[in-house]
Amino acid sequence: MTQFYTFKEFCQILKANPNTVKTWKRRGDLPKKLFFKIGGTLYVFKDDFEKWVKEKQAWEGDYYDNL
Repeated sequence: MTQFYTFKEFCQILKANPNTVKTWKRRGDLPKKLFFKIGGTLYVFKDDFEKWVKEKQAWEGDYYDNL
């Protein structure tokens, strides 16, 4: 079964203001594939978010290890 965060929970996890998170989403700093709406309410796929974080950490770790 697919698990998800409410947008409010997601903002709390990121420790960021909801408007900031929406800006990150709009600018592409957060992948659009993480988000979906049901009846106008925004949600975040938990598994996709965790996968994205791991990929981002792996990439940045690889980048900084090569400096």
